[in-house]
Amino acid sequence: MNPIYRMSDQENDNLVESNDKVTTISHHTMLDLLRATLLVYNYGKNFKVQNKDETVEEFVSELKEEHELEKIEMNSVKKNVLVEISENVPTGKLHKFINDPDTDIQVGIAISEGKKRITVVFRGSESMSDWYYDLMVFKKNLKDDIYVHSGFYAQLTTNSVYDELVENIKTILKEHPDFDIYVTGHSLGGALSTLFGYMLANTVENNVNVVSFASPRVGNYEWKKSFEETKNLTHYRITNKRDIVTAFPMYRYYHVGINIQLSDEKYKIYKDSSEKKWYAETFFTCWSASEHNCELYYTRMNENTW
Repeated sequence: MNPIYRMSDQENDNLVESNDKVTTISHHTMLDLLRATLLVYNYGKNFKVQNKDETVEEFVSELKEEHELEKIEMNSVKKNVLVEISENVPTGKLHKFINDPDTDIQVGIAISEGKKRITVVFRGSESMSDWYYDLMVFKKNLKDDIYVHSGFYAQLTTNSVYDELVENIKTILKEHPDFDIYVTGHSLGGALSTLFGYMLANTVENNVNVVSFASPRVGNYEWKKSFEETKNLTHYRITNKRDIVTAFPMYRYYHVGINIQLSDEKYKIYKDSSEKKWYAETFFTCWSASEHNCELYYTRMNENTW
């Protein structure tokens, strides 16, 4: 494991202390969410759960017994991730998977009785349709002076995808009212998870925990204020230090939540983006397309713990 970066006293003023809000979601849980985020890119194309009552442990055990795991067309990293999920969240089940052909949105809802967890996982950008929505940078008015990226909003709400997700979550909560809700995704999936988490937290009373990876900015300053004042909403934004996508869009768009910034040999934790230098997460510092890779996030999350 790479050494943890130690900062000066001045730098530490900008960081979340070990007993502060950042510890409310463990590194172990964040890594589980990243594993799910990695696999959602391949779900339905390279593998698929046939029985909704089958746990991930049962699914992977069956693949191993029938020697089918090695035949799945995924790289070794993702195959290992599938096995790791079956070991770490053995009771996990896929409750619902939405694949909307019009917007090319893919999102899954999983439940784990063992972890008492509902997890919503959004897939990131993969197609021309995804990039079409990514580039719709005009703002959509949610309410009052709160504006968000119109492309992200359109992809989430077209064909009632948002309504279907909320309906399924409410159904689960009727049976499991004490379950925690987690929302996650990488890249476009990170932006969708951030927007969906905000809208969901204003719909249900349960705590909503968003853990996004490599997310672009989503909304204006009033959106940022409203997001961070929502009492049942928490956001941990995981970024690679030089990931170019985290610099988009720039003009009057703002990041939200606690930022955990990864690099090769260190990590930094920021309570708020306002604590960074003015040029942080702009093209002056975030210029690498290779640092956007989801598997690199997985490597660095394994190398750094907090």
